[in-house]
Amino acid sequence: MRILQLCPKPPRPSLDGGCLAMDAITRGFVAQGHNVKMLVVSTDKHPFKIEEFDSDYVKSTDIEAVSIDTTLNPTDALKSMVQGKSYHIARFYSKDFINKLEEILSSSQFDIIFVESLFLSSYAPILRAHSNAKIILRAHNVEHSIWEGLADEAPKGLKKWYLNKLAAQLKKYESTKVNDFDALITITDVDADTFRNLGATLPIHTAPFGMDFSSSADSSTKEVNHVFHFGSMDWNPNIRGVEWLTKEVWPIVRKSIRDAKLILAGRNMPDTFHSDPDKGIEVLGEIKRASEFFKRQGIMTIPIHSGSGMRVKAIEGMSAGLPTVSTTIGVCGLDLEHGKHALIADSAEDFSTALIDLLRDTELANELAISGKNHIQKKFSNRLIISELTEFFDTIKP
Repeated sequence: MRILQLCPKPPRPSLDGGCLAMDAITRGFVAQGHNVKMLVVSTDKHPFKIEEFDSDYVKSTDIEAVSIDTTLNPTDALKSMVQGKSYHIARFYSKDFINKLEEILSSSQFDIIFVESLFLSSYAPILRAHSNAKIILRAHNVEHSIWEGLADEAPKGLKKWYLNKLAAQLKKYESTKVNDFDALITITDVDADTFRNLGATLPIHTAPFGMDFSSSADSSTKEVNHVFHFGSMDWNPNIRGVEWLTKEVWPIVRKSIRDAKLILAGRNMPDTFHSDPDKGIEVLGEIKRASEFFKRQGIMTIPIHSGSGMRVKAIEGMSAGLPTVSTTIGVCGLDLEHGKHALIADSAEDFSTALIDLLRDTELANELAISGKNHIQKKFSNRLIISELTEFFDTIKP
């Protein structure tokens, strides 16, 4: 198959779950022998750096990038709001990107055009006008659900009104735009059902994040000695989740276990989070290699209360043999059984109790680590996921 993959940011370096998910799909396509061409958006937040890609990757994907200024502009944001348009989408629309697309499509034929995320969906008419390929949208999240969650958490006032407005505009856009494509790929079955309820009538296939487990870290827990959170800290659900973890959950843990230690790691750590020895909190900031960090003997936490899609870090950490405590949303799509694969808790009291239990009971932590690892490695093999995805491609009618 000849596949054109369009990405809203470079897949490398692997700065967040979105990057990892795009990279996994690319590597899977190439491993299956498909002919892949990549066109990515380069922004100030996610700049394209050719040195991040090895020569084999560049050769097998013919990767190119187009720079787009997605910097938040209050005037443009207000204009989009007045016009009833989604500013999230408008920021990624660029004449330069259109020109590059037209150049690629005029010189090459493709069987599949794989559009990564809703943010590039506005290019669908251009793709349709210049190609007979099957055009497929991959929804990494149900975007409006993220903003609805943030609006629900916000106090009454202008910010809450603004977040609700953004969510409503995104919801309207998502409910109409997905049907411009020939098929939709979701990360979880829950997201697939959400899109159907929004009015999606096109074929939908669930393809979760997959990993090559032969290269995953192995950190079978021997003696749990700390709790940690690892994730990109420029994503609002993570910020709100860590605030909840440190302010509402962690004080309860420390009352029971005075020497308990919490490590916060992730890029773009806000200044509001800082090391505090008196509270047992250590802030490490950005970690270059997650696999090395996961070799530590710790309890992984996923404390988010909003969002959709799938938490890639959950798959990474659990496949590395880490006992995990998460909210329900944090492990959505993983088909985990509470008490068997992980501990799942949504209130501060239940979350803290789960952490205390694992810190005190090494045997329980080991049992969860082993069971969780086996479950993840059985269910999220990238080779299997890509095989099922390409079989689905064959069933799509352009």
